[in-house]
Amino acid sequence: MVNDDFDSPEQAERAIRELRAAGRLAEAARLVGRLGPYGVAEDATATASLGAAVLEAYGDQLAVTDPEAAEAVYRQAANDQRMFAGGATSGGEGIARMMDADRIDAKRQR
Repeated sequence: MVNDDFDSPEQAERAIRELRAAGRLAEAARLVGRLGPYGVAEDATATASLGAAVLEAYGDQLAVTDPEAAEAVYRQAANDQRMFAGGATSGGEGIARMMDADRIDAKRQR
């Protein structure tokens, strides 16, 4: 278990990235809300939010054993991605980010 008392979103981001790299997706997913109102980019392309990426991966993991829980996590991932899209600085960037949210949402409708 990781300590979730962070002084800044940057500390939460580091912890989430470390947990994700270690394959500890459930713990990383629990911390996603600590990334701030618009989250942070998953990588340099800035199309996907770190939170949405972690939650989507966790949903993929859950889908095998608990489809109902996976659906809830996918919903949370899509919502996180939409919040990230809201912080876009251009229309094209916002559209690209919303397309990721729609792609994640589609996983719920299988």
